[in-house]
Amino acid sequence: MFKAKLLIESVFATILVFLVLGMFSVFPYDIKFLNPVKILMKDFKYTDIYYSKLADKDKPINSEIVMVNIGNLDRAGIAATLNVLQTVQPAVIGVDVMFYSRKDTLADLFLKEELSRPNVVATNILHAAEYPPSVLNSNEFFGDLNYGYANLVAGDSLNSTIREIMPFYDDGEYYAESFTSKILKMYDPDAFEDLQERGNEIETINYYGSYKQFVDYEADQILYGEFDPEKINGKIILLGYMGNFVGDASNLEDFKFTPLNHEVVGKSIPDMHGLTIHANILTMYMHRQYIDIMPNALSFLLDFFVCYIHVVMFIYMFVKFHLWYHLYAKIIQFVTSLIVLYIMFYFYEMHHYKINATFILITVLISVDVLYLYETLAVVAYKKFRIRSYFIGH
Repeated sequence: MFKAKLLIESVFATILVFLVLGMFSVFPYDIKFLNPVKILMKDFKYTDIYYSKLADKDKPINSEIVMVNIGNLDRAGIAATLNVLQTVQPAVIGVDVMFYSRKDTLADLFLKEELSRPNVVATNILHAAEYPPSVLNSNEFFGDLNYGYANLVAGDSLNSTIREIMPFYDDGEYYAESFTSKILKMYDPDAFEDLQERGNEIETINYYGSYKQFVDYEADQILYGEFDPEKINGKIILLGYMGNFVGDASNLEDFKFTPLNHEVVGKSIPDMHGLTIHANILTMYMHRQYIDIMPNALSFLLDFFVCYIHVVMFIYMFVKFHLWYHLYAKIIQFVTSLIVLYIMFYFYEMHHYKINATFILITVLISVDVLYLYETLAVVAYKKFRIRSYFIGH
């Protein structure tokens, strides 16, 4: 059915598809017909569909992590909250708040004492792009606290989707641990060792759920004793800002885009506070629910193979059934998209293995139209050099 000339030319046509795709990815101008492809390549992953539309939204509450919202509490209130929490002996308290300047002397003294406790991890900001790397800590008055950097991996943490975390920073001269890695180290040393042994500079975040999948309290509830001590004793406490109240989406401070966002493409409203993202990261670490990613070389080979198979079919239909070419090609594209997405979702959910389906779908998508360009080049090659292609032969 498929002649040798067709199979050989399909290799060149597939290479052309990848060349065109590369041109699209770096094209500097805003051309309307390129926009869908550029959006997919810029800030979209097929896993966003999984988390937003398909993932189980009713997972059991992770009772090992308790989030405490400070709301509009002042420093004296934060210190008092930490003091009350310590009375019921949590395993670790992670304080996701920065205190850049000095304020009320007594409040700062009280806060310094609470932040200096051995089971407290404080956040700082790592400036890894600088050389040598530097960190932005809370005011030096609070001393040398047990810091972990709170950075999340994103091109723009305000507008990009948060999908990744850098557990450790190590350039051979400077070493630092992230906020969640420090907490894990104190709470579950075995899980911390497993994380280290993976040896990945970047980990893909396997999101567990929204704030509803964790135990949460308002700071006022802690201060007034309106909590169950058993839910805090021996647990991880994450204290930070989650809006004026837990679940508040009106204040965008420390509000991020995540794959759980209801709008998969063209997101307009953030959906998760940084504190909840840290809770998701810790859940992944503790449960060893890591996402393994297909190596780039293998991913490219798979993408090329799938694209090649479709190019063979499309060229054959282009020549043999030209009148119905687009209709047949669109049907194949639709069926292929369903099959590929099903396979990708299956591996992601069942085996926590990530295959880059985005480029597979894009190459299959654009290959239909790239064949018109290939046909033009084949005609030129025939007229100029008398090179007879599968197109010209028919």
